[in-house]
Amino acid sequence: MGARYLLDLDDVCRRTGYPVVEVGAGRGQTGSQWQYRSRSSGGYDNGLPNHIMTHHTASGPNADGWPDVNYMCFATVNLAKPTANLYIARAGVIYVMAGGATNTNGVGRDPCGATGDDSMNRAAIGIEAGNNGQGETWPGPQQDCYVKLCRELSKAYGITTGRIHSHFEWTSRKVDCAGQSRYATGANKWNMTTFRNDVAATPTTPPPTQPPPSGDWWTALMKSLPTLRKGNSGSAVKRMQHLIAAAGFMDPGNVANYDGLFGAGTESALKAFQGAAGGVQDGVCGPWTWGALMHTIDGIPTIKNGARGPDVERMQHLLAAAGFLNQANTANYDGVWGSGTESAKIKFDNAKGLTPSPPSDCGQGSWTRLLKG
Repeated sequence: MGARYLLDLDDVCRRTGYPVVEVGAGRGQTGSQWQYRSRSSGGYDNGLPNHIMTHHTASGPNADGWPDVNYMCFATVNLAKPTANLYIARAGVIYVMAGGATNTNGVGRDPCGATGDDSMNRAAIGIEAGNNGQGETWPGPQQDCYVKLCRELSKAYGITTGRIHSHFEWTSRKVDCAGQSRYATGANKWNMTTFRNDVAATPTTPPPTQPPPSGDWWTALMKSLPTLRKGNSGSAVKRMQHLIAAAGFMDPGNVANYDGLFGAGTESALKAFQGAAGGVQDGVCGPWTWGALMHTIDGIPTIKNGARGPDVERMQHLLAAAGFLNQANTANYDGVWGSGTESAKIKFDNAKGLTPSPPSDCGQGSWTRLLKG
């Protein structure tokens, strides 16, 4: 029986900046808390874990969050419980399910040869994420959370990024992780080399290309945006709706969500976002909520052609809100600044009098016009 339990796993997860839920005994269930929850082999042996294994659940949005977690930790029909150590919901909420070894990998062979055949359950931290794996679009926050979570786990437990594997790299009988994302088109398997490169990348916040005006331009911008509530309508509501979709709380491919009408559906989605972001669930979009929708309260980095990630995805949604990208095409929200995004950004700059004269960076001036119209 392994003696090592990852008792600091919750703290490591919080370093991502995403909400963390610690899974206790379960609703109507009895049993240990997450710290000592494990498969029959118990905790990890000395020197382990030395891998991180990535998965998707193959379950639909109706199972997102607690239904998935309940199944993986407590369901009597699940003989492989606990299925994994961690679970990432579509909104980027991390559930800490088990501090010991889990059952998510099954038989297979380590592509880097550091672990014996069929023994990855005892050697890896297992992560499951809510996605059906059949072409469902991965929300930007969930993808960003996956990258940051693997990065923090790698640093905390001394696991090199070369030992971060997908389930399909371990065994050919599986396809996860797969699905529409920054790493794959449609239902295809993820490009794990690109994923590992993103995990290994050092996050940077380059300075804005233009000097900020006196005071904090970002705070001033957030305060200058209109306060929106149920009953409002117009282009500002439409931009807010796009950002809610970018955050994973509305279907990004359903153009009915971008009608510019602040109705009950928009209010419900906004309240859910506010709760996940740690704010007051009042359904009112003021300065704090605008900043949270942009995932920062301190400003946003300048990005440019070739960039990738959630900042690019938010820019793409705002370009669509302005009419420069097709709102219904979820491929336009892939978080990758390629030729299509570049063309749309240059057209937007020209329409708004922003001199794109290459490069068409998105800095202070662009973010201001994207958010204010």
